[in-house]
Amino acid sequence: MARPATEARYAYDNAHPSARRHLASLSAALDDFTIGRLTHLDLTSRRCLEIGAGRSHVPVWLAEHVGPTGHVTATDLDTTHTGTHPRLTPLRHDIVTEPIPDPPYDLIHARLVLMHLPEPEKILTRLIDALAPGGILCVEDWHIQPSGVVLDAPTGQQRRLFAAYQHEVNQRVFQAAGSDPNWAPRIHTTMRAAGLRGVDTAIYAPVWHAGSPGLQISLTAIASHRDQLLHGGLLTDADLHEVTKLVSDPDSGLVVRGHQLYSTLGGKPHH
Repeated sequence: MARPATEARYAYDNAHPSARRHLASLSAALDDFTIGRLTHLDLTSRRCLEIGAGRSHVPVWLAEHVGPTGHVTATDLDTTHTGTHPRLTPLRHDIVTEPIPDPPYDLIHARLVLMHLPEPEKILTRLIDALAPGGILCVEDWHIQPSGVVLDAPTGQQRRLFAAYQHEVNQRVFQAAGSDPNWAPRIHTTMRAAGLRGVDTAIYAPVWHAGSPGLQISLTAIASHRDQLLHGGLLTDADLHEVTKLVSDPDSGLVVRGHQLYSTLGGKPHH
């Protein structure tokens, strides 16, 4: 049963000391792909809404491309890390409990947001309602599949260790906070059922090497959820220390299958 919206929580807190590094790693790992998905759109003079901006460069990129008569609103629960631009307005906002600010918009983009929310289908419907006729909605979320992630590791023991770590992060961090690891594949049909036209999905399936931004994200789970990761009994402090070394050292030899990012765009009919 889905939890009421008032019980929504988030796996990571932007006020945590590790947040700056975490958000920077997400930006480095995903921004190029996201911008590639949006770059073909005519953004001139458009009103754009970025949901869950974090430290992404996407809001500033949008502000640079909407031209002198366009504008970008970038929302987050904590806008401390949001970039700056004359045509960019950061706004503290909770998409679950508060109305969408000042609609309609010509483009709404949300990355790694809906998967963490209760009843994401309802949030998606609200975003569609906030689009202007002809507006575009772009929703990007990870499909988290914790099994079979390790492509290479120095030893079999380290392969098993990282696999156990990924399993525990999925269970004790993401799912414990209410995240839906299987939401992303449902976005396409949800958009079509809601009446959007020209729905298109691209899947970014990266491979992350030790020291890369994608694997640096693992350090946040260890820094901010150590107690939860130890609670299950599968991991010890020594294990988490070894995972930290495997992830951080570019010469460790760890190679993993990154989370698949489902990027789905759809257009609101003009009539």
